Amino acid sequence: MELIIRKKPKRAARGQDGLTIIELMIAMVVLAVGILASMSLVIMAITGDARSKQQSNSTALAQMVTEKIMSIPAYTSPTLTLVDCTNTSFNLSTTGSSTGSGAPLASSGSVDYTQATVSNYYMPYTDCATQANRQTTYDVRWNIKTLTPYAKLLTVSSRLRYTGTGGSMFAPVVTITTVIGQGT
Repeated sequence: MELIIRKKPKRAARGQDGLTIIELMIAMVVLAVGILASMSLVIMAITGDARSKQQSNSTALAQMVTEKIMSIPAYTSPTLTLVDCTNTSFNLSTTGSSTGSGAPLASSGSVDYTQATVSNYYMPYTDCATQANRQTTYDVRWNIKTLTPYAKLLTVSSRLRYTGTGGSMFAPVVTITTVIGQGT
């Protein structure tokens, strides 16, 4: 009986040693693309969070002005006062007309921010934020249309004007439209 020992060719063993430089480069490119995609998702999430916070603040401010004007009977038209966190007082006119008084409205029904402001129907309201002692100013405008002697249509719009550090960002307009009075 004869024992035969076969040796593997060296060429076949060399092909199974590990990664080639090209395979390593391809793996690095795939990893880099994955990391860049993840970073862009993080940036989009941060931007979306900031926009949502700004929009929530605009909504709360528009609601506050709406409630302040709704607190008086529709058949009266006193000038109300509102004070922001910097102790700046603003006069809020509640006078309406059959065509609408105050800030001009766009065809969409919201306030047209491309038009000039109207005295006592506009306020640059400053909100003192709780984070990092930053102040944010919102551009708040309203329009009041008299429907009957006892009912008015109130449109209040609010948007971010600028931040305390002078930066700017996209600021969607938040609009609240309601009928006030309704026969009271």
